[in-house]
Amino acid sequence: MQKKLMLRNTLSHALRLTLLLSIGLGSIGLWNTTAQDATEEPVVQPLQACITAITTSPAFVFVGQTAILNVSGSNFTATTQVRLLGVDPVLASAFIDSTRIQAAIPGDLAVGQYIVEVKDTANPLCPTPVTSSFEIRALPPPTTAPQPTIQPTAAPPPTDIPGTPNLLVRSFTASPSKIKPGDTVSFSVEVVNQGSRVAQRVSVSIDPGGKFIASGGQASVILPDIGVGGSFTFNISTTAASDTTGGAQPVGITFAYSDFSGQVYSSKGALTVEVETVAVASQVTLSRYLVNPNPAIPGEPVTITVLLTNTGNDMAQQVLVTVAADGILLAGPQGNSFPVGDIPAGGSASVDMPLIVSGSAKSGPQSQSISINYLQTGENKNINGSMTLDIAKITVPAPIMNLDSYSTGFDYLQPGQRFTLEITLKNIGDATATGLSVTFGSVESSGADPTPGAGSSTSVTPSTTFAPLGSGGTQFIGNVEADGEGITLNQEFIVSGSVDSGVFGLPITLIYSRPDGSSAQTKLSASLVVLVPPQIRITQSAPVPESVNLGDSITVSLEIANRGRKIVNFTNAVITTENAEVLDGAETYLGPVRNDDSTTLNATVIPSAEGEATITVTLNYTDDLNQPKTIEEIYTVQVNPAPPAIDFGPTPDFSQPLPGSEEPQIDNRDLLGRLLLGLLGLGS
Repeated sequence: MQKKLMLRNTLSHALRLTLLLSIGLGSIGLWNTTAQDATEEPVVQPLQACITAITTSPAFVFVGQTAILNVSGSNFTATTQVRLLGVDPVLASAFIDSTRIQAAIPGDLAVGQYIVEVKDTANPLCPTPVTSSFEIRALPPPTTAPQPTIQPTAAPPPTDIPGTPNLLVRSFTASPSKIKPGDTVSFSVEVVNQGSRVAQRVSVSIDPGGKFIASGGQASVILPDIGVGGSFTFNISTTAASDTTGGAQPVGITFAYSDFSGQVYSSKGALTVEVETVAVASQVTLSRYLVNPNPAIPGEPVTITVLLTNTGNDMAQQVLVTVAADGILLAGPQGNSFPVGDIPAGGSASVDMPLIVSGSAKSGPQSQSISINYLQTGENKNINGSMTLDIAKITVPAPIMNLDSYSTGFDYLQPGQRFTLEITLKNIGDATATGLSVTFGSVESSGADPTPGAGSSTSVTPSTTFAPLGSGGTQFIGNVEADGEGITLNQEFIVSGSVDSGVFGLPITLIYSRPDGSSAQTKLSASLVVLVPPQIRITQSAPVPESVNLGDSITVSLEIANRGRKIVNFTNAVITTENAEVLDGAETYLGPVRNDDSTTLNATVIPSAEGEATITVTLNYTDDLNQPKTIEEIYTVQVNPAPPAIDFGPTPDFSQPLPGSEEPQIDNRDLLGRLLLGLLGLGS
């Protein structure tokens, strides 16, 4: 028996030596060919030899299990594909070397026998695939039979058995079975030692350089020694990169171990996990910013530090921050665009931006626009954002001209009226107004400096209601000190004859210089009231007498005609007297009178005593400014004494009969005769 074992070991050593020699010679021949190619003219390399017969292990797995199928053969390349006949797609595989390939068996295959096909797609001279077989078995029924108790026996003394340990992945499960890019998956892996020596000091780690990295700081997992034919199940976690493509993705692992003699070995395995397809995009946002100094001072430098964060799942390349030129921030010594560089997915980067605050920036919180530009897989992206800066309040000495008072000398003006406007100007600021000029009208300038003679053209638009007289409407004053008594100036005007009633503003433009040499223009306005009086003509229908006798009545009869352009809104007419009484028409309602129309007024007055009697006719109306107004007409009549009475003598006493006026006596016979004559119509 011992001789047979020694013969078997000797044959095993001879086979291994032959294999190593063949591999070494092939490697030497390849190296010589490569060296010759480097020094001589390029020649066409011969095609790769076809794949020979293959073997697969394990021979079977139970249904529902995922496993690693170890394929052994020869002439394998990186383009060699492994598939199961009747199952799509091609199995995810890992190329170990020219004699070994590992392929991932999914856990959703049905029970049955499968044909394993191995084919090199890059070798057109070997179109026929090489096959083997693989079986998916049903799970065995559970058994409750008691297991025999095996008493441990003393281990025999170790012997130097020729061979090597060989660790391979027999099966694995992924939890969860489907992940997204950036997620973590935990694998439960069963490793088996198919070699002929015990694998000692075993460790396993995730292969670097791929889309999966060890998670939770777990660089490698230490496993116990695994005997010949033994197995061990361990857990290892890994995290998929954010740019991992969708589909079944292999996770490469490497076993490192040694034998009892200290010889170090390594072998590779491949795990698979289903990765969901997720859209890949980068998204750069402004996370926060700092302003130094805060608040910022107008006209002074300021440094803004911005922090940008890529919240997407793809690299943002060549990130550039640009401060808008039309805001409150001006370009600094480095301009207004600041490169940030590349920002990986989930990463952040900051940049300092030295700028200058505009001198015209208003105090308080002010908005500033920025834009963020970057490349996403070669495509330009632009994000607009804004920042809010607190601007300090700066008090700069400056003159402030104010219209203190003005007067025309009239309560209101009338069309065509001449008047003199007197105005008083005061400097209520805290600096001197230099070279003050006053223009009665609106001044428009084509340049930034409205000062006459400063290189810009100006135009004056005078008032269309009030025309200046005696000058062009511009007066040069000179310097006006701050907090002084002010200056007074006069300007003569005439009111336009075609103006209607109303309140009109007379523009007054002040042009002067500030202490810093900049020009200032202040537009003031004086409000002037223009009232067009009604054009009323009052005529006497019956003239009022110049004199009357005491006791005689006076008749007042007037015709009130509107000769103006607008309606006159009369309310009533009131007649008052002195040394007389109004017998009729003391108050009469008139109502509105249209233009070119008229109304009448009648009243009766009787003097009270001798002398002079005064009759006042007051017409009440509402003017164009809705103010009550009156028109008065006064008439004076001389009252003479009453004429003497006529002497008709003493008053007769009609109770006594007059002399010679006795009535004649009539007898009865004469009375009867007269009666008959009367009945006959012949007498009375």
